[in-house]
Amino acid sequence: MGQDRSRTETCLMQVIRSIEELDARMEECDRAEAVSEAALHAVLADFRMDPPIGLPPDPFSEAYREAQFALFRDIAGRDPAMGTEASPPHRPLPEDSTALGERLMALGWLIRAMALPRGARVVTFGAGQGDAAIALARLGCEVIVVEADPPACGWLRRRAAQEGVEIDVVQGGFAWVEGCGRRFEAVLCHGSFHRCADPLRLLRVLRAALVPEGRAFFAAEPVSPDFPMPWGLRLDGASLRALRREGRLAFGFREDSFARALAAAGWEGQRSACADPALTLWEARPRGQPVFLARAGDPRLRSLVGRPERGAILLDGQAGTGLYGPYITLPAGTYLARLRLRDGGPGLGRASMDVACDTGRHILAERRIEPDLGADADGAYALPFGAAREMPAVEVRLFCEEGFRAAVEAVEIVRV
Repeated sequence: MGQDRSRTETCLMQVIRSIEELDARMEECDRAEAVSEAALHAVLADFRMDPPIGLPPDPFSEAYREAQFALFRDIAGRDPAMGTEASPPHRPLPEDSTALGERLMALGWLIRAMALPRGARVVTFGAGQGDAAIALARLGCEVIVVEADPPACGWLRRRAAQEGVEIDVVQGGFAWVEGCGRRFEAVLCHGSFHRCADPLRLLRVLRAALVPEGRAFFAAEPVSPDFPMPWGLRLDGASLRALRREGRLAFGFREDSFARALAAAGWEGQRSACADPALTLWEARPRGQPVFLARAGDPRLRSLVGRPERGAILLDGQAGTGLYGPYITLPAGTYLARLRLRDGGPGLGRASMDVACDTGRHILAERRIEPDLGADADGAYALPFGAAREMPAVEVRLFCEEGFRAAVEAVEIVRV
């Protein structure tokens, strides 16, 4: 099919149908890159390939994975590297204030979502320019960065020294975590998971590397609701160029398939929305662990009338909002919010507990908390809630009447 017809079918975007057409666009990219990065991006946005026809029906089968590798060989003209690839060359941060601001906001969103205490052990794959690793180290976390590229390892060590923080930089790939003999409170794949040659196996490996209450985070990974197949090679212009010229492997994932892959590997995952569209953030916990668990002092739990004291939020009789947060996105379903109070309940007074979403605009459930309304055996007040649609910005709130005295120790949300 001719180039003109391809462009007409896709509203001026060319659908590449042969290696000859692809190589012609590669030469056009080279000419544009010599002009400016903006010119290169304009060309890369102007072509793509369609996903292959006749993929095996089971996206988690070996036959499906092999079909993706066959497509890789057709485009790249070589076999994919089975280890972890080196990070792509670092480009300077954008000079545009909006783009730079959004990326800094995305970093802040990631650090806040991780909410790790001092001393937490973290391993990160795909450090990029090291911003997340540096921030976590400043918070007192024990950070290990695993990077395949020796020059990048040296660069990260120098930056950590300049920033005055301790980061253990290890040259290696995803396989490192299998033989390290360590367990972590958090694993962070930051723009790296989609470059793994066997992503489904990696999900099982990462689960085994966590302590029982540990979490895995997948940040800036190409997971979207409109990816044209369950998972597979990214076939946009930029990915095709990296694939054809460098043999660089890059997968994309459709949201529902990524969630299924997490579940098949023993995870319960949830997507966290971010103002920066460049950051797709997924948080995963081993199945059976709470969807959300935070103890007093977690920055995602806040109070207007309480104060921190001995590992709790102390409410000493003042009327007002005693608790709100964490503002997480939950998939459609049924859940149980549990508010844990010290010594099993309030000493005096009354309060109202509710669960809301959409930044408080929709109340999903509510209940009273009083001295004569008993808590569970472990001192938690439970509130079932749920919805038939995704619930953004979910928060658990406690509204105190005058005279209400209690100490909030923790909030957890579990799937029913």
